[in-house]
Amino acid sequence: MPEPTTLASWAAAIAAALQTRGCNVAGLLQQAGLDPAAMHTPGARYPVRAMTRLWQLAVAATGDPAFALEVPRHVQPTTLHVLGLALRASRSLEDALLRMARYSRLVTDGAEVVLESNGPTMAAIYLPPRHDVPLADAAYEAFMAAAVGLGRALAQSGDGLVACEFRHRAPADTSGYERFFRCPVRFTKAHNRLLFDRSALQQALPGGDTDRVRAYDAEAAAYLARFDASPVSQRVRELLIRQLPAGEPQREQVAAALHLTPRTLLRRLAAEGASFRELLEDTRRELALSYLRQRRSAAEVTCLLGFADPSNFTRAFKRWTGVTPRSWRSQALRSSAA
Repeated sequence: MPEPTTLASWAAAIAAALQTRGCNVAGLLQQAGLDPAAMHTPGARYPVRAMTRLWQLAVAATGDPAFALEVPRHVQPTTLHVLGLALRASRSLEDALLRMARYSRLVTDGAEVVLESNGPTMAAIYLPPRHDVPLADAAYEAFMAAAVGLGRALAQSGDGLVACEFRHRAPADTSGYERFFRCPVRFTKAHNRLLFDRSALQQALPGGDTDRVRAYDAEAAAYLARFDASPVSQRVRELLIRQLPAGEPQREQVAAALHLTPRTLLRRLAAEGASFRELLEDTRRELALSYLRQRRSAAEVTCLLGFADPSNFTRAFKRWTGVTPRSWRSQALRSSAA
């Protein structure tokens, strides 16, 4: 089974929380074995094993067992890739939870989110991984706290949370957990789970947008389809993401990084129904949309995507979307404001 991974942008939220505590972020990232440059690259991923080390180092450096509860404050819409945008356009909190369970692997395939309904309640259960790479207790706390924080930001009538349960033992001081979750918090339970009043989850959200959420769902499903592709295709995409800022990657470079000949690389990609050129185009397009949502300039995006000059980027973008980068960003910002 391939090594599980987590979006690198999640580490950026951890780093921001550590920064507010005055911790040596660069040193902690180095100890965890994480490349800081990948944190702000859309779609880049870190191994769960290294992320678990970062969580352990972060809790030790702050001396705060509830440190993970601070991380959601530093989560941006793009931290969860397109899933964050889809959640914000959901019609109800129940709809958002269903979407979170469906696309949770987009954030990390190191664990799984399952929903269970029982009469008037609904539980979001964060299941442990099916492999030998464990998630840190703090990772579960942060994921669950982020879900609750997002629900509070979206809903005007309350988040409906009635209980929070963790598998790990209670720390000496649980007051931080109770202040954050604002409900009974229990430890040493069978599952990591959030229990909601289902009637509260079914209330319509003011930001619900059927058209936008349909587009975001399609983008999330396409991302997962690529992510679930056989290892060579996925490894090529990961290499392209890392190499693009240095210029357009050549097939020979990527093949060498994978310890393959260029011909063998092409043959293996063809067996998976992919091609090097298609992967390069898809990766550039996905990164371009993410960078423009972050309001980066066209000149900066040109460099980050390895294009020789802005005109080349503009032509490619019009080929992908039918509009210029400026027009697309204006439409995206108007949609977000609405």
